[in-house]
Amino acid sequence: MKSVNGKGVSIGSCIGNAFVYQNKIDLKTDSKIVFQDATEKLTAKFEAQIEAFKNSNRNEEADVLDAYILILKDPEITGQITEENESSVQEVYNIFETSANILASMEDEYFQQRAEDITSVGKHLINTMQEKEVTVELNENSILVADDLTPADTSSMNMGNVVGIILKDGGPTSHAVIVAKNLGIPCVIGVGDSIREIQNDDLIALDGSSGDLNINPDKEVIANMNKSKKQEEEIRNNFTMSEYEAQDFEFLINVGSGEEIESFNHDFLNSIGLFRSEFIYLDRSSIPTIEEQRDTLEKIQDKFSGVITYRTLDIGGDKQVDYLSLPVEENPFLGVRGIRLSLQIEELFRSQIESILTSRDSNRVKIMFPMISTIEDFIRSKNIIIEIAKNLNKELPEVGIMIETPSSTILIEDFAEYVDFFSIGTNDLTQYIMAADRGNPNLMEYQDPLHPAVLRVLENVFSVSKEQNKEVSVCGEMASDPVSALVLYILGLRKFSMSPSAAPFVFEKLIKLKSLDSENLKSRILKTKNSQEVKDLINDLKI
Repeated sequence: MKSVNGKGVSIGSCIGNAFVYQNKIDLKTDSKIVFQDATEKLTAKFEAQIEAFKNSNRNEEADVLDAYILILKDPEITGQITEENESSVQEVYNIFETSANILASMEDEYFQQRAEDITSVGKHLINTMQEKEVTVELNENSILVADDLTPADTSSMNMGNVVGIILKDGGPTSHAVIVAKNLGIPCVIGVGDSIREIQNDDLIALDGSSGDLNINPDKEVIANMNKSKKQEEEIRNNFTMSEYEAQDFEFLINVGSGEEIESFNHDFLNSIGLFRSEFIYLDRSSIPTIEEQRDTLEKIQDKFSGVITYRTLDIGGDKQVDYLSLPVEENPFLGVRGIRLSLQIEELFRSQIESILTSRDSNRVKIMFPMISTIEDFIRSKNIIIEIAKNLNKELPEVGIMIETPSSTILIEDFAEYVDFFSIGTNDLTQYIMAADRGNPNLMEYQDPLHPAVLRVLENVFSVSKEQNKEVSVCGEMASDPVSALVLYILGLRKFSMSPSAAPFVFEKLIKLKSLDSENLKSRILKTKNSQEVKDLINDLKI
């Protein structure tokens, strides 16, 4: 038995046989058709897959392939193809690889994912130039093992036969992870070169929560995994509407891609606590029109019958968008991003606000601003909304802020005089409080939201919000983690915005607090001196 550890990104346990998907290319095989002919052939193939996706109501995967077609037509790529190199698979692939490497070098996870898309398109193009067809036949109870997976890879796969996914790289926003979460498939990413230990048909025991996986596990591991699977099924079955509505807490959903919108399906969770609007602006060559932005929002309104909390554009600095010609900054996480960029490019901000206020069910939409560090920025931004609402003869929506900068937590009582609600982005807030870049793997020990420095700040925000009668929620990863969510509840939080697949497991933890003295636990947590003491305290509860 061989044990490997990665990062669990989709809760659940499974046992299955490995299917190692290798989207490799052979650069030693000569091309049979030139670049232009291959581009036309691959575009036609993608268009056929797009049609098949749409016929199966998989519209957002179709949208991803639309983006792949744009990559094939990108002048920065096609402009480098000449008569001299149009038949060279090596030179053509080098062009795609160079473009991908530029994006991969950026700190922002989104652009690292887009780099993988460019690499994927490059590989499919090389296979097309060589006139090679890649087919995949998955048996039942398969655990899909790959470096990464894109819609072009999974379009011909029967995902109904997949019980688990293991990726060498990938990130929480990658196509495969989004699919896994929404289909309830346990998924582990970031196993690195250890993935080479896995061979086709190896028996795999996988824990999508802890990130642990065992290759050819012994009988004891298999027995424990089967026990975990049974417990997880019971937890999911116990998460019912009647049980949920009897509680004093509320679950909201995080949405950050078209795929998540399209694949969302839940019986009673129907409100969005964080809509990340950036994806509307990315993977395209021009600024989206007001109509395009409004259409996306109305798709969400069709899917979700509750309140939609719309975060305005959060790009800039490390999130480069070619058509905006943003300057590259030395310290992007402390640069012109979020609301700062919106106020610098006010026309962009105004079009976004107009698309919200003119959407069909605008009365169900709340607006919040990212990267707010001063009251002045909030007032200036809200005044623009007031002006647009007045001009359009529309009702002013509730307007709030993301709490993710230390200054906003220090001024929380002052902000409470102006805002309608708070939403805490614990990912960035932890980064700023601990002075540790969350994209730097060498600083992992400092990127812990359960550190008392973070928890004391959070407790104060919860306390002030309650005193000032202001709604407060957490939309960072803490809300999706059962143990962290437990700590947040003890500290006073009652609104959690998360991935829908995490909801049953967070629910199962929170309902066990009823019999415990939360005030005493809160006092003890606030007296801890490091995150391990917090974790030990929670572990001692044995819930």
